[in-house]
Amino acid sequence: MLRKPIARAFTLVELLVVIGIIALLIAILMPALSKAREQANNVKCLSNLRQLGTVYQLYANQNKDQIPIGYSTGQSWTGYFISDSSGAFGLMGCIYQANLMDAPQAFYCPSQNDPRWQFQTPENPWPPGVAGVLTRVGYTSRPSVEWAGAIPKTPMARMTRLKNKAILSDVLGIPLSSPDFTSVHHKKVNVLFADRSARPVDTAAYDKQQKQIQSVGFSATMSLYLDETNPDADTIWNNFDKN
Repeated sequence: MLRKPIARAFTLVELLVVIGIIALLIAILMPALSKAREQANNVKCLSNLRQLGTVYQLYANQNKDQIPIGYSTGQSWTGYFISDSSGAFGLMGCIYQANLMDAPQAFYCPSQNDPRWQFQTPENPWPPGVAGVLTRVGYTSRPSVEWAGAIPKTPMARMTRLKNKAILSDVLGIPLSSPDFTSVHHKKVNVLFADRSARPVDTAAYDKQQKQIQSVGFSATMSLYLDETNPDADTIWNNFDKN
């Protein structure tokens, strides 16, 4: 009578070797997977910006070439509002009210990990327009025009006059924040230009200004952000224009 062969179990040493090999493979693959994920997010972010370029062009076509870019309540970095704490729609809120925000996820960078600038989070609720809360998009606009709630204090910027100037970028220029904090794509910032092209710009274009903004905090002045009268000025948005 033939006996069945006895199954041989793995020894503890063999199991540890297998586990070690798996851990080593994971350690080798994780950086590559993380890099591939970031590259995919960067491509998606640039695609989002190009879509927003089309959205802004549609808005301009409907509103005598005007587009709602700028900043709110004297704070040069706040070009990302859809609605403010009063529930008023200004800046990006004009795009929302014009029914040009059918796919709101396109207004948010997939690399952004701060919930204040992510889509539909407790810190950034959706839909917008609720009194007592702020709703933001995940990109910020050129601080060309100051807004008071839903009203621009001067005429809105005209898209054709902006030509090849930068009009949107990843969120940046936040007071008390380091350049690394505001650079979600690491060493580059994605920027949309008025000709509807979008491309990455090296963070060297704004690192110096962001460091100053970090040190002066909420007293940061417009001179660090933009000078429309002098294209050669060493400011964040003027430097974007040169790229």
